[in-house]
Amino acid sequence: MGILLQPLPDGPLDILGDVHGELGALQELLQHLGYDRCGYHPDGRHLVFVGDLVDRGPDSLGVIRLVAPLVESGAASCILGNHELNLLLGKRRPGNEWFFGEQQQVGDHRTTMGQVLATHETRTEILLFLLRLPLALQRHGLRVVHACWDPHAIAALESAHCGLVELFYASEQAITQACLAAGYEKNSRCADLARQNDNPVTVLTSGQERRTTTPFHAGGRVRHTERVPWWGDYHDDSEVIFGHYWRAIDPDCRTAKGGPYLFDVVPYEQALGPKQNAFCIDFSVGYRNVARAKGDLNPGATALAALRFPERELMLDDGRCVRVTKP
Repeated sequence: MGILLQPLPDGPLDILGDVHGELGALQELLQHLGYDRCGYHPDGRHLVFVGDLVDRGPDSLGVIRLVAPLVESGAASCILGNHELNLLLGKRRPGNEWFFGEQQQVGDHRTTMGQVLATHETRTEILLFLLRLPLALQRHGLRVVHACWDPHAIAALESAHCGLVELFYASEQAITQACLAAGYEKNSRCADLARQNDNPVTVLTSGQERRTTTPFHAGGRVRHTERVPWWGDYHDDSEVIFGHYWRAIDPDCRTAKGGPYLFDVVPYEQALGPKQNAFCIDFSVGYRNVARAKGDLNPGATALAALRFPERELMLDDGRCVRVTKP
């Protein structure tokens, strides 16, 4: 395996979903799971983070400063999500204003969200940590990725002889040339879709997309593509754990996320895919700080969660523990 695809350690794991700067929720969840401040667990368990540690929440810097020492000491593993990728690429997106020293504002009245802001020194600290992270983890029978386990993208990681940023730009350049050769304009919708689905870095961190007949607003712009629930075609025997997709704890309290909801009629504790061996552990905690700012926080509507493996139990940051079910 190369630096971008690394092995998962043996033994029992606690795989944590997207944290999105919710330092308090992370601290509470780690306490419920039985870890001390150094990441030690009396049963020899190991922490795994699926990416999107940062953005939207009140203290992304605090989350990085908690997680980074755990990763560096070997007490935890962590992969990159699309939000970390944006920081590495220097891309400004709604929710990452904190990284550039600016406060995020939400709602019609432009309410300012309370967030810890990065400085020049802390930006350097964050980027140095992120550059050391892989894009996926695996061991026999188990895979962890932020958004989508795609065989072609994984093969590109295995054969890559460069770092993450270099792979991203080399892939983007090749895709742009292929689109021009096919007669697509550089910024056409066909070219945009190719850059999403054909770049291994993009696929692994933000998933596959397809055209939508009903454009919607998300991420600060109108979208003409929608996310693909790829797990519906996942037929491998290995279990795969991922985040990214804003799953709802309560189907009647879905957060304000643009685009179609991909988990209709599927309870939040239920496994996914034809073999029921895929599981999304992002339960929309990225919306919690926006809800605080708007004054409509519903404590039960979102959660930071960890999937305990091999027990296949979900531990939520409020202390609830439920077993993963199959239909």
